[in-house]
Amino acid sequence: MAMPALTLPGICWPLEATVGHIAVANSSITGHFKAGAGLDALIECDLQDAGKFRNGAPRQWCRSHQCYWGVNADLAALEATGTARCKLHDSAMGYVLYPEVFDPARHHAISLALGNDGLLHLQARSDDGGTLMVRTALALAIDCRALPGLFHPSIVQINLTPPAAAAYLQAVQQQAPLGCSDCARCGHPHLDLGDFALAPHRRHYCGNCGHDATHSAQEMVSTPLQRLRQHALATPQRWQQWF
Repeated sequence: MAMPALTLPGICWPLEATVGHIAVANSSITGHFKAGAGLDALIECDLQDAGKFRNGAPRQWCRSHQCYWGVNADLAALEATGTARCKLHDSAMGYVLYPEVFDPARHHAISLALGNDGLLHLQARSDDGGTLMVRTALALAIDCRALPGLFHPSIVQINLTPPAAAAYLQAVQQQAPLGCSDCARCGHPHLDLGDFALAPHRRHYCGNCGHDATHSAQEMVSTPLQRLRQHALATPQRWQQWF
């Protein structure tokens, strides 16, 4: 008998993707997990209406696995199983359950870096008493409710995942033009991963709703981590280092 999926506070990410979804309106994930963190989670699909294919057929976008649903093979699988699942539904995913959620509005002397060990290293002092916080984590979340106006109002947190952090640093090292393109349809920021994080471009696919016709004014690599960097540079009284 199959075990039921669990819905828990968490962060997840596809192990291979060119588009990411780390600006989330829900801090929980649903799936099957063997531990508190790993690279072997099976995450439930999160399908959203995403317009139509070029042939006019309706399509949906899977936020979990970052791909479209609605081709003939998908419809055949739906008829056979009674469940709408994208083609990547059984792909292993990276995940962290009960991640650290960092509130930058309550801390100062903040330093965030990606170590040679591939882990995120966070250090900060609490505004209330100056207590030193030191954290080392595979992934963590930035509480966006403490940063009004920086992202779409529906976004509760930016999830700093290993592929997002690695792609960002690689783009910085390659001196790629960085920016943050918001989706023209839902307003969520676009995240480039993999080769797309090294090849500046104007057309950006949305990891939140699947809209594929947002164009930036100039060719760039888009990531919400760049907008957070700009915020860090604008608030030196709080931030000492952003990667």
